[in-house]
Amino acid sequence: MAESQVPYSYDVEAIAALKGSLSEPRFATYLAKASGNETFAFALYLYNVKLAKSFLFPLSVTEVTLRNAVDSALLKIFGAAWHEDANFRDTVLTPQSLSTLDKAIERARSNARDKVIAELTFDFWSNLFRNEYSNLWRTKANIAFPGLSHGEGRRQIQTLVKEINRLRNRVAHYEPILDLNVPDLQSKMIKLVELRCKITADWMRHHSTVSAVMRSRPNLAGSAPVTLESKTDKRFIVVERTSKLACLANEEAQTCSAFVCMENENIVGAITHEQLGQYMATAAMKLDGMVDLNDHSIADVLNIPAVANGFRSMTAESSFFDAVKILKEPKTRVIVAVSPDDGAPIGVILRAHRRY
Repeated sequence: MAESQVPYSYDVEAIAALKGSLSEPRFATYLAKASGNETFAFALYLYNVKLAKSFLFPLSVTEVTLRNAVDSALLKIFGAAWHEDANFRDTVLTPQSLSTLDKAIERARSNARDKVIAELTFDFWSNLFRNEYSNLWRTKANIAFPGLSHGEGRRQIQTLVKEINRLRNRVAHYEPILDLNVPDLQSKMIKLVELRCKITADWMRHHSTVSAVMRSRPNLAGSAPVTLESKTDKRFIVVERTSKLACLANEEAQTCSAFVCMENENIVGAITHEQLGQYMATAAMKLDGMVDLNDHSIADVLNIPAVANGFRSMTAESSFFDAVKILKEPKTRVIVAVSPDDGAPIGVILRAHRRY
């Protein structure tokens, strides 16, 4: 993966385009790990790619070593054409493994053993160490893996290859691996190869970059912050306590997101359409369904405890993720972002805007 020394600018257009290409569900995994910080989520996505790339070398060495190790044992038992041997095919292999072998022969378009081996998957080799193959390895495991100690055998190999195969499949399908126990997985690969050949294991360990990439994992402090201002809705209307509700009947008021109440250049409240509707419905019930909007003011709505307690203001430079925590509070319905210079409102964000 090519790396740039110049920070990438994640503006609104870029974020939308990348999400569209990567798919929302796939990106959502990283966004959740980043607590909603989109810039940090992309940093984690890139880190995951780098980590997966770093595993390609040890995985390739491990896979080739494993298949050659198994091949050496099968040669001893069934001969140079073990893939065609009737005893191996009919009495040793499970139906699933036999099907995999036949598909490999078909893809190879040849009965040559080396061609067939090249077409067999890691799944095939790792599955040969499952419990149903215990008889195959009862006295032959040390042929494939001379480094096994006395009393060790198939089970020790199965424990290693099972986890390695799971990692390989995640890497092959571009799945997240950043939360896996990476040091342990690398150790398992080194151990498996070492059981076959210590020199090869040392060579693989020497040239592996997994440990170096692990140390480059990004952290939230090193990512560009997502501010409250960057997420706010600018469609709000400034009103006063004395403003009559009749003034909210125009087209602009109907399309805004919230009403911000100012008094002596200070924000004293904020009202959503939902809260306004609830107030009017309650008032109408008390007056047999008839409400004169000129008889009611913004102050009347703000006097409702739920409305008064549902408003919070924060500086526009505040972290959006701090705002999310506040929006998760049961009483909070709207946050107003204010300018750090003069305290003027510059945007709003409603609880209903997102699923927190």
